[in-house]
Amino acid sequence: MTKHHQAYQSPYAAMLTPERFDLALKLAAQYHLDASQIMFAYLEITANVAEPAKAVTDRQKEIDERFQAFLEDAAKPL
Repeated sequence: MTKHHQAYQSPYAAMLTPERFDLALKLAAQYHLDASQIMFAYLEITANVAEPAKAVTDRQKEIDERFQAFLEDAAKPL
């Protein structure tokens, strides 16, 4: 029996499409942030995970993990 590995499906895939602002608005409301904070954080995390030889999709899981950690940290009460 052969196992089939499915490609990683990012929950934040829309951040790499023209629908990024809609997702940023949804996440901003959910995590009590401004949409610009969401978009900037995603951009900054993506840049920090960057390796010139690899496409963003090759690093997507690490980007998603860091972005989710940012969102969870932002949702914590002060």
